[in-house]
Amino acid sequence: MTIPTWKSTVHKKRAAQLAAIPPDWRLPESITADPPLNALEAIRSCDILTEKEQEWTEINDSTVLLSMLANREISSVQLTTAFCKRAAVAQQLTKCLTEIFFDRALARAKELDDILEKTGKVTGPLHGLPVSIKDRFDVEGYDTTVGWVGLVGKPAQSSSSIALSLESMGAVLYVKTNVPQSLMMSDSYNHVFGQSINAFNKQLISGGSSGGEGALIGTGGSVVGIGTDIGGSIRIPANLQGLYSICPTTGRVPWNCSFMHQHYLVPPVAGPMARSLSSIEHFMQSLLDSNPWNIDPGCIPIPWRKELAAKPTGKLRLGIVYDDGVVKPQPPIARAMREVAKKLKEAGHEGTEKDELTISEREELEETKWAYQTSFLQQWTSSNIDALLMPVTPWVGYRPKSWVVSSQWLGYTALWNLLNYAAVTVPVAKVDGALDQPDQEWLEHVPRNDSDRFNWEQYDPDLVKDMPITVQIVGGRFGEEKAVSVAKVVDEVLQEP
Repeated sequence: MTIPTWKSTVHKKRAAQLAAIPPDWRLPESITADPPLNALEAIRSCDILTEKEQEWTEINDSTVLLSMLANREISSVQLTTAFCKRAAVAQQLTKCLTEIFFDRALARAKELDDILEKTGKVTGPLHGLPVSIKDRFDVEGYDTTVGWVGLVGKPAQSSSSIALSLESMGAVLYVKTNVPQSLMMSDSYNHVFGQSINAFNKQLISGGSSGGEGALIGTGGSVVGIGTDIGGSIRIPANLQGLYSICPTTGRVPWNCSFMHQHYLVPPVAGPMARSLSSIEHFMQSLLDSNPWNIDPGCIPIPWRKELAAKPTGKLRLGIVYDDGVVKPQPPIARAMREVAKKLKEAGHEGTEKDELTISEREELEETKWAYQTSFLQQWTSSNIDALLMPVTPWVGYRPKSWVVSSQWLGYTALWNLLNYAAVTVPVAKVDGALDQPDQEWLEHVPRNDSDRFNWEQYDPDLVKDMPITVQIVGGRFGEEKAVSVAKVVDEVLQEP
């Protein structure tokens, strides 16, 4: 049997990727051949990380780590080593990485430590912090394959503006993360690096197209990372790993990257993903305080407006979408939405239920994008809401490769890319094996279309037990700060007994 020529390229690339992981950081074959269901179990018990390294990488708030770095409680070399180790182990369990450049990262960390030692001053607001980025952005000297075998061995000649911005702020880049081939999917699989799986359940996908980023952050292999979104590609992986994230309005975050020759009806955007709200807020403020519009001409000069992102002192008026009228959310998502709405109401906030997202207007989309945006903007402003609360997806999790053979619906996320509205994800619950059994309403549901039928038929509460559920807060155009402000309220009401 003749082996396709492209496979030898893949074998060499994967061998080089493994060689970038020091032998002492590799898991025994007994674990990699049959890893535990939840990757965290192996990471916490493998003894590759020291006790202190485990402790540092379990800190969810990047501002805590940054304070430790600034006060010299920990060096950047120590912290970078810890995250490199954890990322290496996470890669062996979830295939979340593409390019690995630990040596480059440790050299940069040493430079930053020396500067702090000599001057007593930090190099920017992200001084010494390891930050991961999606394999959509260029880092000089490393491939950006986006899953294509034909792009292996063609290293970038320069770094993307987001990579330059991060390093100018003192961040330490150390890995790039896995994606679906050519992006544009909610399952991160490609021929070069294989299938990225969920951080908490090896039977489920990590999402896409920023799926490797979601899995890496979910496993604790990164405290903050940068993904991209054109229809849900930040928010869906964040949803599947229970992360906070921001999908910003076009132009708010530097974008220039590989494939700049492409033109989009709906432009992609870059945004942060993390395990705490404070991490993504700090990232956005730090990035916009660095004047990224002086590096990227497509970046709009709007600084981070702290007063808008502050927790509101008055009561909120929220629009709430439980079901968009196209695909009915699965029971855990419907329950989580009801619980969040109830908590908000008990705290005195007003919620106006929206039955569906103007399906009739969707059918008129053939007119023009501008006409649609204008019409929706009129609805948004006339409703006088602070933000919209809704699911990220109507499903909790899929098995690998099932997404590509289904009639999938991304209307819960993609609509906001079309309208160019900012959105934030907030983890709110986990699937409960008892509470989320299909009730009579779910069992008697008559599917509305092929997408709804697939979503309904594949729901398996035992398969997705204990998986995270997030909600989406839509803040409107350039509404990043407003969405963060509302997210603070959601976080607060959920912490109350």
